[in-house]
Formats: sequence, C-alpha cells, structure tokens
Amino acid sequence: MASADDLGAVQALLRGCELPEADLTVASMCDFLTARTDTGELIGCVGLERAGDAGLLRSLAVSPAARMKGLGTGLLQEMESHALATGVRRLFLLTTSASAFFASKGYTACARSEAPAGIRSSTQFTGICPQSATCMSRNLAVLQVSTVAP
Repeated sequence: MASADDLGAVQALLRGCELPEADLTVASMCDFLTARTDTGELIGCVGLERAGDAGLLRSLAVSPAARMKGLGTGLLQEMESHALATGVRRLFLLTTSASAFFASKGYTACARSEAPAGIRSSTQFTGICPQSATCMSRNLAVLQVSTVAP
C-alpha cells in the first residue's frame, strides 16, 4: 500500500494522465497501491474508497511510457484481491475514457443509482466526475469462487 509520502507523486501521475486528484489527502494514501520502476519512479497507481461492502475503484493510472505492458491489469487485479480480502463484495467506478478496458476485465455498465448511498455520496460521484462518465460495477464474489481450488 502507498504511504503518505506518496501523495505528491500520485497526484502528479494522475494530473499527467488527466485524472482527478484534487480530493486526495494524506489519509487516503492508505488505500492506494503503487507501482514503481527499479529506480523508484512512480509509474502506476490505483485507489479504493470503501462504503460498507461496496467499494469505489478510483484513479487507476499508468504513465504513458509504461502502458501496454500489463501494469494496469496487474494493479486492477491486486486491488480487486485487496478489496475482497477487506470485505468489499462489489466494486464501482466512473470513467470517461476507459470503459472498454474495464469491460474487458469483467465490469459492466450500470446506472449511477445502482451504487449504494455511501458510494454515491463520494466526491467522485458528487462533483469530480462529470455526469457523462460511465458508471460500471463488478461483483467480486466471482473472484472468490474462481480462486478456490477443487
């Protein structure tokens, strides 16, 4: 997980990827995963906001130079596993440009109203992401079933 020291680097990566970062705080860094090069450069991140047994996946970003190498998929899978292990059963997200990526990973479009109140009251839902953003969700129970060995 990321630390408070990662805040500036995560914000810079998100700005560079044209993703919202204004609502990030030192406290929110405990729910971020990061990926770095061997030299320590931040090249990827993903965050999670919890609301009961639901979660909001946010800020999945990979620096342009590190794209198309599976890093985004790896970060997403790691965050899904982390979310499931911490009691999240369904993940939601808002996207303006990556719906095809998320659809290929098992997320389906849904109405914003399907998200629980705790998710709908997040800053992502209430103001940061435009109403035109696609809302998507994924039931994580399928991960639990698929990871159980016979």
